[in-house]
Amino acid sequence: MVVKVMQINSGQKFGGVSSMIFNFYKNVDHEKIQFDFVAPKISSFSMYRREIEEMGGSIIELQTSGNFIKRKLQFFKRLTHLIKRKKYDVVHINSGSIFLNIQVSWIAHFCGVKKIITHSHNAGNDHELLVLLTKLCKPLLEFGPTDYFACSNLAAKFMFTKKRVHNKNYQVINNGVDVQKFKFNIDDRQKYREKLSIQGKVVLLHVGRFTSAKNHQKLINIFKCFHTLVPNSVLLLAGEGELEESIHNQVEQLKLQDSVLFLGLRKDIAELMSTSDMFILPSFYEGLPVVGVEAQTNGLPCVFSDSITREVDLNDKENLFLSLEFSNQQWAQKIKDIFLNTNLKKRDKAYKNVEKKGYSLVQVGKLLEKIYLNDVG
Repeated sequence: MVVKVMQINSGQKFGGVSSMIFNFYKNVDHEKIQFDFVAPKISSFSMYRREIEEMGGSIIELQTSGNFIKRKLQFFKRLTHLIKRKKYDVVHINSGSIFLNIQVSWIAHFCGVKKIITHSHNAGNDHELLVLLTKLCKPLLEFGPTDYFACSNLAAKFMFTKKRVHNKNYQVINNGVDVQKFKFNIDDRQKYREKLSIQGKVVLLHVGRFTSAKNHQKLINIFKCFHTLVPNSVLLLAGEGELEESIHNQVEQLKLQDSVLFLGLRKDIAELMSTSDMFILPSFYEGLPVVGVEAQTNGLPCVFSDSITREVDLNDKENLFLSLEFSNQQWAQKIKDIFLNTNLKKRDKAYKNVEKKGYSLVQVGKLLEKIYLNDVG
């Protein structure tokens, strides 16, 4: 018997959570478990459609459209029909939105799905109204799911009721990464530095969608100060999103065109990490950033905003958490201080520490596989 799992998330752009789910699917036993990657509109997994279909999975886009009420009616009808037709054994909701978690879990419960997993991947929201609505809607998430997962305790606190959090009636599932893929590679470093024409440069890296949560505007201002301190520096930006054009404009206004490289959506993040010297993530909020785990697997010293949970701190004494209230100059000076104390030779063994802390994709994959197969396999 093959356990059929619906993986559903709301994001239309490929990010850290999508990367983790896809990498787990690559490593799962496809004779035991198969995934359908479902999206309300457009799937974030489209760039891997061929690989997914070759492994026996599929991408299903419900293509909802129109005004709010029309979209919700379409979503309810189409998702209900899909679950009944496919007869899923497991529905796994990977979303930072409590609203999607409530809708899908209720529909799956109504359709008689045996195992319904609500999985919190977020710890904040761009809009205060949505933060308030999330708090008000928490009790509604008590009906429907059979299992409650979170990528961190902070993410659990954001989405689940106080009672559930107080009783620790949820399970933290580490954001696992492919440690062999992301461990430091000196050959990739040399090859990519030549490919990008950044030999001899001090390279800062940011990986993330161009959304307000990632705080690119402050990142660029920080880099402006850092570039003044370290003129032979460059900033690599990997990702895409709705704010990309405005960040392009900011870079031009600060006359940083020659020092900030917009690399777009990439499949070679591991190689870019080996290329770089520092990883910077000044986000307003994160559940637990997968990309932060990947960077530490590569041995990159990381500078995070202090709004990000300390649970991401896997390489002791190598990372720094700074307040967003600090000036751009303060951030730049701290980044410079860390860079001056880095040792390239230490990066080779960083992945072992990530494995030791339980963030290996193999470790997390075995756990999820066991959960999926339990009771339904």
